[in-house]
Amino acid sequence: MPAHPPLALLIGRRLRAARKAVGLSQVELGALVGMDDKNASPRLSRYERGEREPDAETLRALGKALGLPPAYFLATSDPLAECILLIAKQPMAKQKKLLELIREHLGEGQP
Repeated sequence: MPAHPPLALLIGRRLRAARKAVGLSQVELGALVGMDDKNASPRLSRYERGEREPDAETLRALGKALGLPPAYFLATSDPLAECILLIAKQPMAKQKKLLELIREHLGEGQP
């Protein structure tokens, strides 16, 4: 199995793609999550380049501003990240049904 890229790089790649997908600059995204205008762009740039990882609170705020669950940024593979996005977009009842279907498909019970 291939080694996973460092988590900071995965977070950064997904953060940059998500920010660009909604058409926000780093300064605009920073303002949405309460970052100081002067520090927002350099701080987000370090996150996006994988030089630093946002703390849990910042990751939650970024996810909320971008309309994405924090788990998406933390997924260790792109297929897992895509599954998180697909499931997170569904209402809770459908999320539970999807989980049930996945468990049935994999032949696994409750954790």
